[in-house]
Amino acid sequence: MGRSGLRASELKRLPARFLGIALVAGAWTGVFGSVVDDAIVLEETASPDEVTACRIELKASGLYRPPLPPEAMTPDAKMPKPLDVDIQTRMVYRERLLKGPQRRSLRLVRQAASAINGEVRPAALELRPELSLLIAERRVPDGAVTVASPSGSLTRGELELVESLGDSLCLTDLLPEGPTAQGKSWPIRKSALWALTGYDAITSTTVEGVIESVADDRVRIGLKGEVKGSVLGAEGTLTCEGWFTFDRKAGLIDGLELNRTESRQPGAVEAGLDLKSTLTIARRAGIEVPSELSDASLAALSPDLTPGRLLLQLIAPDGRYNLLHERNWHIYWDDKKLVVLKRYEKGRVTAQCNLVYGPPAGKGKHQDVESFREDVKRALKGRFSQFLGAGEVEGDPEGGFRYKLGVQGRQDDLGLLWYYYLIASPRGEQLLATFTLIDSDAPAFGQEDERIIGSLQWNDPPLAVGR
Repeated sequence: MGRSGLRASELKRLPARFLGIALVAGAWTGVFGSVVDDAIVLEETASPDEVTACRIELKASGLYRPPLPPEAMTPDAKMPKPLDVDIQTRMVYRERLLKGPQRRSLRLVRQAASAINGEVRPAALELRPELSLLIAERRVPDGAVTVASPSGSLTRGELELVESLGDSLCLTDLLPEGPTAQGKSWPIRKSALWALTGYDAITSTTVEGVIESVADDRVRIGLKGEVKGSVLGAEGTLTCEGWFTFDRKAGLIDGLELNRTESRQPGAVEAGLDLKSTLTIARRAGIEVPSELSDASLAALSPDLTPGRLLLQLIAPDGRYNLLHERNWHIYWDDKKLVVLKRYEKGRVTAQCNLVYGPPAGKGKHQDVESFREDVKRALKGRFSQFLGAGEVEGDPEGGFRYKLGVQGRQDDLGLLWYYYLIASPRGEQLLATFTLIDSDAPAFGQEDERIIGSLQWNDPPLAVGR
């Protein structure tokens, strides 16, 4: 959000599996296990026929280090002062595991919301009710959980709510891979640390688990250590201490509480943070199957995460337009005048898109395209080399007039490409979209700009915002 504002990603980036206790050789095989010779083996006993309830909450406070506004990015610019921030997020859902080799589930969300206050711009986010049915999948064994709705495209804010810390598809990896005993520690696998930290890259970790107590109905495990990693290239260090419990009769992790202290440097996409937070998880098995998760519903639903389902929806801060984009585009800045998206992949920003309103042209009108070309050339000054082509672009009928102008130029020794768009609604509202990229990135970028602008729709009346 832009940008005395804070996105949920910058906290989690800002917001368990059915597990059985099995026994080593010669063990009694009762409900979910027991202890023989002080040796305990924790293993997954997932059943696609069962439904669990899960509640994940995160409470955090500290300092948010906002990025420079786009217009202030000069060599002698000073970073804005840190701002006090208070964040609360909650995710409540019913979950049914799906059959197959990958960890995948269907979720029915009862609540997914966040509230951000303090010296930052206050924000309240929530998942739209029509998108409450979700597909969750851990596509890479040691990676993050990917979430999408079969009912429509999520916004970036909604995605950050539902791809939360403490995701239940990751919790099984908190457990040791072999036999252990009370008081004996084991290193927590990197595949579990995404659920605890939100880091998409782990540099080092000292986080360990240890069984603190074993009772007839529950095993309590302590967690403690430090993780160094990064989110979208923003490096951070997080220390944590807490516990989780294993319900031996239900065969699942039924609770977790983790106190987290994190310091994160600003990155190309993410802002800096100094936060203390508490992550809590509560889970319960044996839930009655909701109709949305029934066998009949599963039979009528394709659970695949198709490319179309993975697209995100950008709704302008004033709700006057919306468009679709791939998930590697991240919101760097957004206010009612300017939206800035950055395309981040393979460890760097490969393109940027600026969306800014122009003066109204009158109903059914738009700026003359020749005048638009001259304005672009004049704005680029000495960076301009040549025009690469121009013309109207097809797209959604609700998008009105779209005119694309390609430009080649240089900034010092760097070859650059700009794709400028003059966009006008039937009512004469005008929007200027500018895509900027290094010319060597053009082959990989392809026609992504045309796909994004082609999806743009004008809204009358404006859509609801706060997502």
